[in-house]
Amino acid sequence: MDLFIDTANLDEIKEIAGWGVIRGVTTNPKIFSSEEGVDLKTRVMEILKVLPGPLSVEVTTNDFEEMVSEAMLYASWSSHIVVKVPMNAGGLRAAKVLGEKNIKTNVTAIMSVNQALLAACVGATYASIFLARIGDIGSDYSEVIRQTRSLYDRAGYKTKIIVGSIRHLQHINQAAEAGTHITTVPYKFFREMAHHPQTDKTINEFLEAWNKIKQPV
Repeated sequence: MDLFIDTANLDEIKEIAGWGVIRGVTTNPKIFSSEEGVDLKTRVMEILKVLPGPLSVEVTTNDFEEMVSEAMLYASWSSHIVVKVPMNAGGLRAAKVLGEKNIKTNVTAIMSVNQALLAACVGATYASIFLARIGDIGSDYSEVIRQTRSLYDRAGYKTKIIVGSIRHLQHINQAAEAGTHITTVPYKFFREMAHHPQTDKTINEFLEAWNKIKQPV
């Protein structure tokens, strides 16, 4: 399983990319709206200088023709850009058209296996399953991921699953166990993943023991 970071904050991306643990970045209009005063194209290009991997940038309309036009603009900025389209009839239609133009797509806000199947049928590069939001309506998000991965593998679909809507560390573990190809993780959870009080205690014990003998390294 690969890890992406779910943010448009340049400092966050720089830090986690520096660890060597992420392979891509996902964003959406809500994420970009929190970066006040930032020009979209400028920030996109800044991100790609830090991490030249898949970067999902989402369209801001439900109109099919506007989606395609907006997507083509974004894709013209870099071959690393993946255009996010909504999981609806217009988004599926747009994903199909964009795929025929060799533009990578990410069908987003998927909540069911049926929707994930449709994304694969139109040849989407990625299908984004929103884990916690599935749980919000009382459905079994692990089963949605598991069934989708099984379906993709058996049918030979090339679409990769991205699991997003992560709200705590256990969600990351559950997504991995269920078989996602990629989990996209908010910055704060990367920090939490790297920290454990028992690890800190153990390392400090080692350092204190070494310092007592004061041998040069």
